[in-house]
Amino acid sequence: LQKQLSDEQRKEAQLSGKINQIKRSVTKSTSLSTLNSKMSEISRHKNDISRCNSKKADINKKITAKTGDLHRYQLQLIKEQENDQKKRIAAQKKLEKEQLDYQKKITRELKSQKRAISPSHKFNRPVINKSDETEDITESYDVFISHATEDKDSFVRPLAELLRAKGINVWYDEFSLGWGKSLRKTIDYGLANSRFGVVVLSKSFIKKDWTEYELNGLTAREMSGENQVILPIWHEVSKSDILKFSPTLVDKMALNT
Repeated sequence: LQKQLSDEQRKEAQLSGKINQIKRSVTKSTSLSTLNSKMSEISRHKNDISRCNSKKADINKKITAKTGDLHRYQLQLIKEQENDQKKRIAAQKKLEKEQLDYQKKITRELKSQKRAISPSHKFNRPVINKSDETEDITESYDVFISHATEDKDSFVRPLAELLRAKGINVWYDEFSLGWGKSLRKTIDYGLANSRFGVVVLSKSFIKKDWTEYELNGLTAREMSGENQVILPIWHEVSKSDILKFSPTLVDKMALNT
């Protein structure tokens, strides 16, 4: 539209220039017929100028309308951007609140489980008599860590060392298995004389026979009436993996590495 307006303005200027040029060409010696011809030409140019003015008026009207539309769209865009900004801020605040609530929940659960496995909460149950092969084992444990060997470096060993540093008495094979001792009897003793069994569930765990043996022992204790023996931790494993392995474990509240 602006280009069309410029074209009409340029055309009007050219027509005005032609009119002035014709007027300057009229002299006292101009014949009547020539004068009439020049006056007719001036009249045509003035008509053309009128049409230019009419077109300019139409173009200006369109420009005004388009400018109004543009202004309205700009206001609408600003309003939508403000609404989007408000939504983003609200979503960010909601996410931050959910993260804070989740952190508080995890903190409460960790504190609760730490209290539960502290020495003051040990079972008042007799320690299993030791066989000749485990005669040097003279203690009960706060937790038995059941895990797959493949998960030692990535998670289990740091967990066991952290728990021991916190003063928690841990049955962990690298701490508790002695050279030449019976693997089965030593594990059985740890399973029977630990208040809790921390079960590190992973893809490797669910494929192992020994880990299934340990889990069966902990499950047997719960089935015999002991409350909340198994404390599951999911390590790089999905709910569907656990569901295929043991549907009952999915029902237990678990931590996730």
